[in-house]
Amino acid sequence: MSYRIGVDIGGTFTDFTVIDEEGGLTLWKQDTDPAQPTKAIEIGLHAVAGELGLGLSELLGDTALFVHGTTISTNTLIQRNGPKVGLLATEGFRDVLYLRDGFKPDRYNLHIEHPGTFVDRYLRLGVRGRIDHRGQELEPLNEDDVRAAAQVFREEGVQSVAVGYLWSMLNQAHEQRTREILAEELPGVPVICSAEVLPEIREWPRTSCAVLSAYILPGISDYLAELEQLLETSGYGRGPLIMQINGGCASVAEIVKKPVNVLGSGPAAAPAAALSLMQEDGDGNLITIDMGGTSLDVALIQEGRATMSRDIQVEHQPIGVPAVEVVSVGAGGGSIGWLDNGGALRVGPRSAGARPGPAAYDMGGTEPTVTDANVVLGLLSPTAFLGGRRDLRKDLAEQAVDRAVAGPLGLSTVDGAAGIIRVVNANMVAAIRGVSVERGIDPRNFSLIAGGGAGGLHAVGLARELGMATVLIPREAGTLCSYGMTVTDVRLDETVTGHAISDQGDFAEIDALIGEMSDRVIGRLVENGIPAEHIELEMSADARYPGQVHELTITFPYSAETGLAGAMEEIVRRFHAEHRQQFTYAREEMPVEFLHWRVAGIGKAPFHPGFPESSGATSVEDARVATERAYSAVEGGLVDMVYYDALRLDPGMVVEGPAILQAPTTTILVDSGDSLTVRADGGFLISVALKG
Repeated sequence: MSYRIGVDIGGTFTDFTVIDEEGGLTLWKQDTDPAQPTKAIEIGLHAVAGELGLGLSELLGDTALFVHGTTISTNTLIQRNGPKVGLLATEGFRDVLYLRDGFKPDRYNLHIEHPGTFVDRYLRLGVRGRIDHRGQELEPLNEDDVRAAAQVFREEGVQSVAVGYLWSMLNQAHEQRTREILAEELPGVPVICSAEVLPEIREWPRTSCAVLSAYILPGISDYLAELEQLLETSGYGRGPLIMQINGGCASVAEIVKKPVNVLGSGPAAAPAAALSLMQEDGDGNLITIDMGGTSLDVALIQEGRATMSRDIQVEHQPIGVPAVEVVSVGAGGGSIGWLDNGGALRVGPRSAGARPGPAAYDMGGTEPTVTDANVVLGLLSPTAFLGGRRDLRKDLAEQAVDRAVAGPLGLSTVDGAAGIIRVVNANMVAAIRGVSVERGIDPRNFSLIAGGGAGGLHAVGLARELGMATVLIPREAGTLCSYGMTVTDVRLDETVTGHAISDQGDFAEIDALIGEMSDRVIGRLVENGIPAEHIELEMSADARYPGQVHELTITFPYSAETGLAGAMEEIVRRFHAEHRQQFTYAREEMPVEFLHWRVAGIGKAPFHPGFPESSGATSVEDARVATERAYSAVEGGLVDMVYYDALRLDPGMVVEGPAILQAPTTTILVDSGDSLTVRADGGFLISVALKG
């Protein structure tokens, strides 16, 4: 038997998904240990191996692919607890990070503070030497400047260095020589060159990408080395693949070359999961939410493609690389309810995390969380959490809600808990509107796919508020992103700067660059164990009308035989159409200008889960567990709620609300008027009773 394993470390839980070659599916959630993240991986792997009746070495010995997503690098940036970084820039341009692109994040705010940089000014040093806009050397690199800077870095204890010279994406000679000198002067200190991580024009995004990479590299490389050692000693015969922000995965060696790609790696797997689950249904218009213990992650998929962006920033710094656009807000099961100075109820962004966790965990937490509110409202069973592996204390949850919310507001415990749920739902609705309504996209034409341990309890309420008639809660919902990692593609990206105009006629030079990039990504994918017959290439270009400041990224079909000349008519047509879609107009009489050319090598995922075995139940009543009083948002109070064992519901069975479905990794609310149907793949499709 061959297996594919996905592991996603979140702020509260570490999720595991195992798919075997016959379609078998195993899911597991393990408490995250922020101080020792690999410890949770080790414990969880032993647990899933036990679920399969195997030893850990047996499981890993038969594993074809191990894919991992982590929030470590993102947390390092957010918490700003990374290493001391130095920056070498072209003389006169060391303040690129500070000056940015000349715009403020909130340009009309006269009192806004500068968001800061990740390199103190005294560690941003200029180096003489100059490359021009054609890639020609105007002034040789001054090696004495580099050695002098290295001396400063050594004395100041710099642990990582970024190098960002002007026009280096056209000629990397100065950056490469600088790396060689720094290796002599600062042995063991990693060096990131901007033209390697982001070979594109515009010095601020390129320098920022290099600095962010240098900032997270020491921590992520140490962690990945520890993970590799754990897997090797446990019986895994090859290195893990790491989920990337572009929605694909790559080897540790590839990640170390471009560390910025590991930012947001866990949430980027959600669209892959959604597309896998809905590939045979609907029109490919989906909105995914993944509500875990700490945050809610939202992504939009239109016509079968996840929304990608090159404008994503972390801590107000551009990452530069193409990324799956995921909006994250502090709205998870562990998000804390509190009253502001004006007495208004707020929820999040602060979270109780894995330690001490919600008050109901009985691990020392005393502040009321979303999880506590759901326990108080009867929506989360104290004895069915995590499949019964952890008992929840309803009395502690009630005390926390009373003390911090209900008491000060003069409300009953139930009304206080319901207020927490209403506020957190409003926060989540705003996040979903941010990726849809605020961009001219009507969410009523989309299906909502809800994942995360807490997502199933809130999905129908969110859908009803947004006018979305269909909700899918997959059987993999509680571990949605780790499941996405098992079905995602291996993806490697190459980018090159190459100026061209659509009506110039001769594209031989660009064709040669595309050919070189194609050969490189195919070769690297084969080295990573992807058979050549499973590899596809995706071409795209950054295009604009001459005189415009910003570009659109346009994918296009490409044949080496006919080259760009044969594809140009289609590229131009797609650009005009995309420009009209985004900006309501197109200038079809104008030529199109191209700045960057991209090749993505995609190794297709061969594994997909099969259908679950029948539980043996003959009717829905066989899955009934109990009937209890619980809160219905539709009814505005407590009602008789029927509880079902989700694993006892077979395909084709229908559950009418109000009802609660209890599964080992998630809990699903079907409110009054809603109807749930079990799909053939074990997922739960809910028809939402909309307002009016």
